[in-house]
Amino acid sequence: MPEKIENILWLIPARAGSKSVPGKNIKPLNGMPLMTYRIKTALALSPAEKVWCSTDDKDYAEIAKKAGATIPFMRPAELATDTASSADVVLHAMDHAEKGGWKPDFLGLLEPTSPLVFKTDLLQACQRLQEDPQASAIVAVREARPNTIFIQDETQYMDELAQRLENRAKMGRQAFKRQITPSGGFYITRWDAFREKKTFYTAATLPYLLPEPCTLEIDDPIDWQFAEFLLEKEIVDPKKIF
Repeated sequence: MPEKIENILWLIPARAGSKSVPGKNIKPLNGMPLMTYRIKTALALSPAEKVWCSTDDKDYAEIAKKAGATIPFMRPAELATDTASSADVVLHAMDHAEKGGWKPDFLGLLEPTSPLVFKTDLLQACQRLQEDPQASAIVAVREARPNTIFIQDETQYMDELAQRLENRAKMGRQAFKRQITPSGGFYITRWDAFREKKTFYTAATLPYLLPEPCTLEIDDPIDWQFAEFLLEKEIVDPKKIF
C-alpha cells in the first residue's frame, strides 16, 4: 500500500462560532488545537498544497497555516452560518481549485470534530475507493449501538419491543445482523461524482468501518472530556493519528 496520496484535495472545514463548545475548532485538545489533528493527519499523506483549510476567521486561518495547511481563500460569510451545508462548503473549494487550474481525482473532507482517526485508515479507505471503479465515495462508519432490535416507535405500550426481546432470547446475540451508521471520521469522494450528485452519499458509496475508539465525534463538552481521556490514557495512540 502506498504511503502517500497525490491525486486528492484534503479539505478541513473550520468555521468559528461553535455554540456547544465555544471556540471548539481551535481549543487545545491534549495540548494541540482541535483542527490541527486533521491537518497533521492529512499532511502525513499529502503535501501542504493539497491540504486546504476552509475558514471564515483570520485567527483560525493563522493557526491552520502554522500547522502546515494551505489557506487558499477566506470562506464567505454565507457559508459560515449554522445552516450552511457541508456540500456547499465543498463545492466552494472545488470551484476555487478548478478556477486555479487544478482538478484532482478525489476530495477528502476531514471535519475537526473527529480528531482520532488513524492515518492508515485514511490510506486504506483511499485505496479501497480507487480499486472500485463503480464506487462514487467512501465514508467512515461505526457499528450502530443500540441495534435497532432494541428500538420501536413511541406508543402507549412497548408491545413491539417486548416481542422483539422475546425473540432475541431465543436466537442469541450472535444472530444479530451487524448494522452501521456514519461516524463523521472522513468523507472521500471522486471529484466528478461529487460535482454530479453534490453529496457523499449515493447508492454507490462504500462504508469504511473504523476501530471503535477512533469513531468519537466531539459535539458536546462530555465528548471533549472523553477525547482527552482516550488520548491521555493512550487508548488511542496519538502516534497513529499522524
